[in-house]
Amino acid sequence: MPADRQDTDGPPVGLGRNRTYQRIWFAGAVSGFGDVVFLTAMVVWVGAIIARGQTWAPLAVGGVLLVAMIPAVLLGPIGGVYADRWDRRRIMLATDLARALIMGGLILLPSFGEHLAIAVKLAIVYAAVLSESAFTQFFRPARFAVFGTVVADPDRERAGSIAQGTDATTAILGPPLAAPLVVSVASGVQWALAVNAVSYLVSFVAVFGVRLAVKQAETRDREPRALWRDMRAGLRVVVGSRLLRVIVPAVVLVTFAVSSINVLDLFFVTRNLHVGPGYYGILDAAIGAGLVLGSVVFAVVGRRLPASRVFSVGLVCIGIGMAAYSRSTVVWVAVVILFVLGFPLAGVNSMIGPMVFREVPPDLLGRVLGLLNPVQEIASASAMVLSTWLASTVLRSLNVRALGTHFGPIDTVFFAGGVLIVAVGLWAIRATRRLAASPKQDMT
Repeated sequence: MPADRQDTDGPPVGLGRNRTYQRIWFAGAVSGFGDVVFLTAMVVWVGAIIARGQTWAPLAVGGVLLVAMIPAVLLGPIGGVYADRWDRRRIMLATDLARALIMGGLILLPSFGEHLAIAVKLAIVYAAVLSESAFTQFFRPARFAVFGTVVADPDRERAGSIAQGTDATTAILGPPLAAPLVVSVASGVQWALAVNAVSYLVSFVAVFGVRLAVKQAETRDREPRALWRDMRAGLRVVVGSRLLRVIVPAVVLVTFAVSSINVLDLFFVTRNLHVGPGYYGILDAAIGAGLVLGSVVFAVVGRRLPASRVFSVGLVCIGIGMAAYSRSTVVWVAVVILFVLGFPLAGVNSMIGPMVFREVPPDLLGRVLGLLNPVQEIASASAMVLSTWLASTVLRSLNVRALGTHFGPIDTVFFAGGVLIVAVGLWAIRATRRLAASPKQDMT
């Protein structure tokens, strides 16, 4: 089969005829689904099988999430540099093969690890999660940078919406497949790992059929010191761009606020909504469905709306929705609020990529994403630590009424997060309006 060739300097090609975009999107969708299945399977495997009955089982599960996060913080900027320095297609191909091999090796553990100590099993699982996440830090910025070069205006908003909808769909479908598979099917862990390995191989085949226009590497790119010089170049772009100085703080602060829901929502379900923990999955599915439908809407109307306006106004809507969710006491009301909340969340996530693509030169896209992702991970981890500490200590006994409204520990954390997001959104509206009224800066 002849490979598709996309000339990044040629005339714009619509998404329906852009085979390069379609292949790269498909590769990311399939491998992303495998990532979700893998991480869910590892959490269930460690918590329900390897550490079953142990008092420290929650700590062992937390270790899975921690080791998955470490490469994003430490290797994210480096992966971004090499996504701009090396052949992006080859990066994606190499990382797909490496991750498939990791999964293939881990498949053997359930069969041959019965006589191994629990500590050894955990060490192997952690090493696999760490390695898989490390290679992902090179795959993702390379894929993001390719999108920035093969998708032209006015299709960037639509492409961003499709990417957001794809991520939401994989997040909805992956966990319900992986969790029951691990605990209820013989060799379920191995089947989940096999699904992930196959997803990387399918991604490899999709990327293999692509040919990208590659500029000749400069001599300095081969110098070890150039790595740090290139990282600083990416940082200078972020610091020097007035638009990125709005996007990055806004994304970080919103990530910080929303992460409190991720870690405390189970307790909100049982204490504030007064229902069983089984409803936690229903609420998660509600916001996921809103994200998917919202992504479809913005894929249709996104190009007709200014990306900066959707981003900033969407932040205000997210904050209002989060504050409203914190006040809910009936489960069906909470489900409706989260479903509606998915729409502005989809809009905000869909517009970040188009704004960055227009603001950053193509040869710096990987570095910018490589800097943004670790900062988000740090914000998310900090929020989880702070919110759980507040709910468990300072706010543990909170039980007050103000203006006819009851405030307890969990809902107060959520409400404060909503107020923070509204403030960030109002600031972003003002900042983007000023940028729109001023002459465009020269990023090159």
